[in-house]
Amino acid sequence: MPQFLALFDLDGTLVDSAPDISHALDSALTSNSLPVVGEQIVRSYIGEGSKRLVHRAITRQYDGIANKNLYNQVSKAFLNNYAKNIFIKSKIYPKVKETLCELKNRKIHLGCVTNKPHEFAISLLKTTNLFKYFTIVLGGDSLSRKKPHAEPIIYAIDKLNGRKNNTTMIGDSITDLNAAKNAGVRSICVSYGYSGDVDLSAHNPDKIINSMEELPQAIMSLSTGSDKKKRD
Repeated sequence: MPQFLALFDLDGTLVDSAPDISHALDSALTSNSLPVVGEQIVRSYIGEGSKRLVHRAITRQYDGIANKNLYNQVSKAFLNNYAKNIFIKSKIYPKVKETLCELKNRKIHLGCVTNKPHEFAISLLKTTNLFKYFTIVLGGDSLSRKKPHAEPIIYAIDKLNGRKNNTTMIGDSITDLNAAKNAGVRSICVSYGYSGDVDLSAHNPDKIINSMEELPQAIMSLSTGSDKKKRD
């Protein structure tokens, strides 16, 4: 019997973590005499790990690279702040716990593949009581490469004894969608989260859902081919 795998992004997919990330980042910027970014902009900066987030916050450019010493100071302050306040104003998205439980009951194996530093991913999952649902958790620093590279997804598949054609990546951003494409697995995007100005539907995910409670049916319809796009 095939072993179905569902791999989840974390920030913007399972947990709306932007409020606490934003607070920790703005505090770090203020302590280094830099202007704050604000939660709305931080939401568009999240998705490629803490390093890229800090560089964007300092330079105010999506692909900007900050002065090394300044980056190190802000990054250290940000990580210290966030470690102490990882789940204060953040919230689990609706129906996440119920959906993860349902998928487990359907014998679908679950993994979390995030670009968040592994230490913080584990902390957030444990604080929210979501950790128990996942067989594997990979952070942005767990392997040599992170999403959108295929390596984390392929690694998770290997560790869970799965197959590409039985694996679905669920996320909220173009980073997750490109990671799924690069790994050759199915993709389901949520319509909420931190996709910024990117119209994910224009990048051909296998499916877009508006609520986590739609996920079990979406996975099964793709897995059985009833709602699956043809792939090369």
